[in-house]
Amino acid sequence: MREWTDGIRKTGIAFADFLDGKGIHCSPSAHGEYFVQLSNGVTFKLYTNRSGNYRIVLPSSICGVLSEKLLFAWEEFNGRTYAGIHLFVDGSFRDNAAGYGVIVISENRIVERMKGCVKENLEMRNVIGEIEGVIQGLSYCLKKGYKKVKMHYDYEGLKSWTTGEWKAKNEPTRKYRDLLDELSPNISIEWVKVKSHVGDTFNEIADKLAKKAVEEC
Repeated sequence: MREWTDGIRKTGIAFADFLDGKGIHCSPSAHGEYFVQLSNGVTFKLYTNRSGNYRIVLPSSICGVLSEKLLFAWEEFNGRTYAGIHLFVDGSFRDNAAGYGVIVISENRIVERMKGCVKENLEMRNVIGEIEGVIQGLSYCLKKGYKKVKMHYDYEGLKSWTTGEWKAKNEPTRKYRDLLDELSPNISIEWVKVKSHVGDTFNEIADKLAKKAVEEC
């Protein structure tokens, strides 16, 4: 048996036991080289790749409440919890259209999902969507009166332009840098770098929202 196949099967059994402890009863019902399926009233899959990156994939038929329980259970199973306020942002670009996606989490609950089109500076492709995602996410947090947020991002410039590690060489990045500097007395940002396309649950959701926004543009 291939190493990654054995790994995903063992992970499926361990996650089923973890869920059972939370009153969500599932058991492995099918498996393949790169996935294990868990079922009992609901059916969903855990996937892996040869690099050992695991991700959870839920069908759209699962109700919102259960979907959220499974997502946060998977995160907790992997040692990640979300006390406080967290933003996950991503951008996308296709066919001369850019979009952004944002997930807002408050105390281990998804409180907002946002997406939208970006009409200007399309020469920056998906990066302009990433920038707009940060701006829209912070705007939401300020309206809610949040004073501190953990910003989960995958494009290095989002942080580095604000710290001066990267020089803001064009008008959009300078405006972005200046805006975040202007907002700094009102909201504290802790930057959390994540890897893209490796199964990070909420980064993946933000990415899907950004792609959906591009489709709607």
